[in-house]
Amino acid sequence: MSLELLNTIATLATCAVVATTAIAALVQLRHLRASNQIEGQLAINALIQSEEFRSAQVRLSALARTLDDPAFAWAFRVPLSQDLPPQVIAMRSAARIVGSNLENVGNMVRNRLTDGRLFIEQFGNVVENAWELLEPYTLIRRTLEQSDAVWEDFEYLAILSREWMRTQRSVFPKNRRRLLPPWNQIDLPPLNKAPNTEN
Repeated sequence: MSLELLNTIATLATCAVVATTAIAALVQLRHLRASNQIEGQLAINALIQSEEFRSAQVRLSALARTLDDPAFAWAFRVPLSQDLPPQVIAMRSAARIVGSNLENVGNMVRNRLTDGRLFIEQFGNVVENAWELLEPYTLIRRTLEQSDAVWEDFEYLAILSREWMRTQRSVFPKNRRRLLPPWNQIDLPPLNKAPNTEN
């Protein structure tokens, strides 16, 4: 074997080792990204399923009524202080918990730090409901702060959720047998009377 042939074989072997290393690094990066995505989605899931977040959403169900009540409406247009009615302080705190957390998630989705499709499939209905509850308060905040930037990533997330709910509604694999009939073929028995909910 000539020296040139040995040199060529050594160069090709080095190239093969470098290429194999690069491919292995890409595979490892892909696995690392998937692992980070899983951790991020689990953290978001824990946040949205947390008692604090869910309680805040329940409290916000009365927000529209409170904003329409002249006895309290003014308290949403002034800086937060201990002098405000306690129910307004609690309502504004609930709005901050839900709105700010979904703003953070929206920012992560917009910047592709978490998988938006996966998030929307799981929590599109939660985002849609939260936006409907907070939209009147968001209008007030944007007007008072003279900025459209208030909860804009939350708004972006709400738009994605509405689009997904309008076009998708289900992620069940096509051509797979389902255990239940389609929702429009379910015949629920009539209720004899409403249950007693006063306890």
